[in-house]
Amino acid sequence: MFYLQPIRKLLFLLFFIWPTYNFAAQLTLNDALNAALEIHKKENQSLLKGNVEQPSDSWFASPPTVGLLYLHNQQSLGSKETEISLNLAIKSRLQTEIDRQLQSTIPLIKQHALQQQALFLSGLIRFTIWEYKLQYVYRKQAEQKLNVLNKLLKHYEQMEQAGNTPSYLTLLVKQERIQVELALLDHQNQTQTLLAQYTDLTGLNALPDNTEELPFDVSVEISSEHPDIQALDAVWQLNIAQFNAASNHSRPWNLAIFAKQNETAGITDNQIGLGVEMPLSIGNNYTPAQHSEFVAAHSLYVMQRNQTQQQIQQSISNAAGQLKISKARQKLLNQSLQITQKLQPTLETLLTSNTTDQEWILRRTLEIVEIQGQYAINQINLAKNIAILNQAAGKSL
Repeated sequence: MFYLQPIRKLLFLLFFIWPTYNFAAQLTLNDALNAALEIHKKENQSLLKGNVEQPSDSWFASPPTVGLLYLHNQQSLGSKETEISLNLAIKSRLQTEIDRQLQSTIPLIKQHALQQQALFLSGLIRFTIWEYKLQYVYRKQAEQKLNVLNKLLKHYEQMEQAGNTPSYLTLLVKQERIQVELALLDHQNQTQTLLAQYTDLTGLNALPDNTEELPFDVSVEISSEHPDIQALDAVWQLNIAQFNAASNHSRPWNLAIFAKQNETAGITDNQIGLGVEMPLSIGNNYTPAQHSEFVAAHSLYVMQRNQTQQQIQQSISNAAGQLKISKARQKLLNQSLQITQKLQPTLETLLTSNTTDQEWILRRTLEIVEIQGQYAINQINLAKNIAILNQAAGKSL
């Protein structure tokens, strides 16, 4: 006699009997992210063909220069003049402050770039893990459905031999079984592919033990804390410092030390001198070209920042909407499961009776398996949508 699989047994199968070789007791989502970051760190280092040496603190705006001058009068009693000079370009106080700003901005740019990379890899890890879990549930649902169909086929074959049911019912079950077997092959291939992608991404063969995340509070304003926004702001601060470095106020002072020797009619005169050249900032600090470049760069920065903020907010809204739908579906699926629990005994009784409408019983039986699968799939989607929401909000693993 055929019996439907109890709902609790199916849920236990889907959510607790996961492949033990895919899990490690102490492995976390952050461990998976750190492993992926380490792989990409090595790849980034291999792409570096060379590196620019970091400048040291100095008072000089440019390297010192040495000048040599020799003048020889062609007259018999003419003079000879030799001059040696050392020229030093000294940074202005504004240029020194700008250099400090540049040195403090560069580490922030590197930090935000790492945060962006961590967020990007977090998105790949989240997608791979939750797609794997969905495909795993699809596979288990197909296996469960195939088990039900095999029992139904055996039951209808026995009834057909006894002359109680028409032969087309067994043909329907066989056709349905072929479709499920095809779907099962696809889900098996997808789970293997996704697991291989996860291994390539992280270098790990085991998925984290706990992949569920706490949901982001959508009422919190976080656009300025998003790594993409912070990266744009840091680059703009660097641009401002570079524009200030090109202003007239930041031009260096030139200090020159002279050593001069004059020789006239056998008399030698040695002189030592000091010269200072200071820029006088009169009028505008920037040229028209510099001002136009600044306005264009600022307009581009504002446009990119606004577009990025809108994209972030839209992604958060979409993810929050999907999460809300999944919660609403969960309530409806809970009610549907309760109905199936009430229908199961009736269907089992009708299945073993001589009721003529056996095709209706067949469809209702498969619907119960389908509803059980939808319930399990929606539970995965609930956790997946939370991960998508956190990703949209810029929260790394």
